[in-house]
Amino acid sequence: MMQRLNKSKIHRSFIGLVVLLASSLISNFAHAKLTQSIDRTDIHAGESFILTIQLDQDTGAEPDLSMIPKEFTIISNSQYQQMSYINGKSNTIKGWKLKLSTLKTGRIVIPSIPVGNEKTQPIVLNIKDTSDRIDLSGQKKAIFLESMVDQEKAYVQQQIVFTVRLYRAVNTHYARLTEPSAGDSIIEKLGDDIQYDKHIDGTRYVVTERRYAIFPQQSGELTIDSINFTADVNDPSRRGSNRFLNTTRPISVNSKSIKIAVQPQPKNASNPWMPATEVVLADKWSNSSNQLTVGEPVTWTILLYAQGLSESQIPEIQLPKVDGLQFYPDSPQKERQVNDKGILGQRIEKLAVIPSKEGEITIPSIEISWWDTKSDSQKTANLPSRTFKVLAAAIPEGVTSQPEQIAPVQETPIIQISDNTRHWQIVSLIFAVLWLITLVGFMRRGSSNYEHSQSKLRKKLNASDLVTPLTKSELYKKLITAIKKQDLVNIENLLVSWVSKISKEPIYSVGQLRHMLNDKQIQTKLLALETNRYAPSTESQRCDLTKQDLQQIAESLIQTSATSEQEIPPLYS
Repeated sequence: MMQRLNKSKIHRSFIGLVVLLASSLISNFAHAKLTQSIDRTDIHAGESFILTIQLDQDTGAEPDLSMIPKEFTIISNSQYQQMSYINGKSNTIKGWKLKLSTLKTGRIVIPSIPVGNEKTQPIVLNIKDTSDRIDLSGQKKAIFLESMVDQEKAYVQQQIVFTVRLYRAVNTHYARLTEPSAGDSIIEKLGDDIQYDKHIDGTRYVVTERRYAIFPQQSGELTIDSINFTADVNDPSRRGSNRFLNTTRPISVNSKSIKIAVQPQPKNASNPWMPATEVVLADKWSNSSNQLTVGEPVTWTILLYAQGLSESQIPEIQLPKVDGLQFYPDSPQKERQVNDKGILGQRIEKLAVIPSKEGEITIPSIEISWWDTKSDSQKTANLPSRTFKVLAAAIPEGVTSQPEQIAPVQETPIIQISDNTRHWQIVSLIFAVLWLITLVGFMRRGSSNYEHSQSKLRKKLNASDLVTPLTKSELYKKLITAIKKQDLVNIENLLVSWVSKISKEPIYSVGQLRHMLNDKQIQTKLLALETNRYAPSTESQRCDLTKQDLQQIAESLIQTSATSEQEIPPLYS
């Protein structure tokens, strides 16, 4: 009997233990509750809403957000945790808040989202269509959008001006206006937003206007997608019993999409393709006269304007080849202006123009073909031809191209001098000689003092600070060094100084030296030296003069001087 009672007690204890463990498991299972919910059900396309995922248990797991459909955009993601003590027991709640929005309409399902070993229940949403206006508190069109284009038919790469206007009769918070998209096209914003007031049917609206230039890149139908405006606005209907509580709600407004018929480039259109409403070609010269001088550069500026094209669409200006003129273009300047017609593209090219021969030279006209989108026809912008009279290189004042002929000196009749006169001449000559001896001695003493002072001065100054004239040999050595280094500036300066030393008359430019020589090969090298001084830095700048050329220049100048001396008649017969 006692054994049966003991077995009964043991059996009851075991059953109680099992019940206790089961209740503990059930209690733990009840605590591990995972839910997801949204803050409201009346949702329109473009409006944001809050999705809350909450777990009644502390866990290190995170929700798998990749399960959220691609139609939704996650605007923000935050996490929170709450702890409480009830009857000596601690309770932990962990949650996640996601701010979502979508531009899609219709039935969209947020599926089950796992967090660790738990899963949420799916939520079915019915996203309503969004119109281009919002009505608040009985006020019709409190907020609305307008969108328009300047043309519904265009060519490939032609400018389309797209304008969006936002009208607001109420205050908004956290306002956001999306950027346009239009398939395969280039979209550029035109300037800053314009804001102004406008009264419609007695209601004052604040209007924000924004403009874009759209350049379609392929033919066919182009769709400019709708623009979306989202914001938070004050909603008096949500105040409830507390009239002091200012409640806001998110709103969303969409503009209507626009379709454009894009045509391909016409078959008879020229290349490069320039669809524009206006093209202007103009130029200006630094020298306003129609006279140029050999070897002297002038600046030629060419300006090309195109209304309805960006600066990157304007092609390079093709320059004509003109015999007797050398063109050295600088890097082109590409600029733009924004006006009421859209983009005004500009291309500015500057050139150094150097004549190389005398006579009359004509620069032929320059033509740019473009397609007039207003008249739908091919047109040509023209820069008229211009004729110049090129003069010979100017010779500095005081220097003549040919030695002056000296008239023969007529013989002076011999005058008989008396003995008395000769005596006084001899006495005067003796006094003059003595005076000269005294003067020479004084000058030597002064020169010695001067050299002594200069010696002291050189000790105080660097040798580079003293400017002393160079001899012919020193100039020649420096000239050879400059040629080896291809230092065009020093080559030109040293060459002019060296030639002035070895010739009977000074020269002032390489162009003057070129006209003094008869060797065509050396003349060509000297002309290249002049023109390379004005070439852009990206071009090769060389001087091809050699030691043999310098010797030839020296020999030619010596022969010229000798010939000139032979032509001068003797002073005495």
